[in-house]
Amino acid sequence: ATIRNEMADLEDMGYLEQPHTSAGRIPSDKGYRFYVDALLEPHSISMPELGEIRKKIIGAQLNLDRSIHEAARILALLTGSISLVVTPSTDHLVFQHLQLVSLEDTGILVTLVLHPGIVKNKLIQTEQKYTSEQINEISLTLNHKLKGITYRELGPTIFAEIIRDYGEIGRVLVELVLQGLSEENGEQVYASGAVNILSQPEFRDVERAKALLEALEEKDRILNLLSSSSGVSGVQVMIGQENIHTAMQDCSLVTCTYYVDDNVVGTLGVIGPTRMDYGKVMAAVSLVSSSLSTLLSEQK
Repeated sequence: ATIRNEMADLEDMGYLEQPHTSAGRIPSDKGYRFYVDALLEPHSISMPELGEIRKKIIGAQLNLDRSIHEAARILALLTGSISLVVTPSTDHLVFQHLQLVSLEDTGILVTLVLHPGIVKNKLIQTEQKYTSEQINEISLTLNHKLKGITYRELGPTIFAEIIRDYGEIGRVLVELVLQGLSEENGEQVYASGAVNILSQPEFRDVERAKALLEALEEKDRILNLLSSSSGVSGVQVMIGQENIHTAMQDCSLVTCTYYVDDNVVGTLGVIGPTRMDYGKVMAAVSLVSSSLSTLLSEQK
């Protein structure tokens, strides 16, 4: 009787709810929120598991797409839910390195590296013949001039200076930079583990599962959802009705930003049922965020 009375009190206070008359009582969004904020104990991941996760993410280094794909895959595997990773936008691309290699006659191989993880190559034929010493001098000067400059800082003035000072080589370099930026234009969302949601009892209703999966296909909606936590440090949790999108109000979203050095460049997260194992999911999100941040910062 005491337990029934206490459960009745919790229901009156909004911490429990009864989905329908024949169902038992389950935690409400308010109940889960109280649990996450006040009762949840930290979940630890074993050192061997930690090392293996970091090894897999770092094993995809020097390729941004592979790194983010692997981060999303591991996060879905760890949590048994849907993982989402937002890539860095062009605002965060940084000129990292330029290499010029003199080939036979008037051929020059131009290799441009934009951080994080974008590499562009182009073989050009110049009208004039450059000596190896001239090529090396141009390469050193351009690297000194541009290293560490972000996309935000690049503009017509710098491009015009490069073309004016370095002629054909300068023009090709500008073309490669613009090509790299246009191909990477805008943030992208990588998702993994969508099939996991179909094994959850909450989504045995085909229409409910369909609505969620369709919502996940809408890039702008997902970016809007994840961007709400991009200015906040640490792991963030949105539970049920706290999510602004109707199709996701049967779910909880756990997110964390990732960094290059001290600068936020993207967000990753997990979507799952509100009854998810919050401790485990929050630990996994934090770990993958930390591993991805370490990888991208070390590449720089």
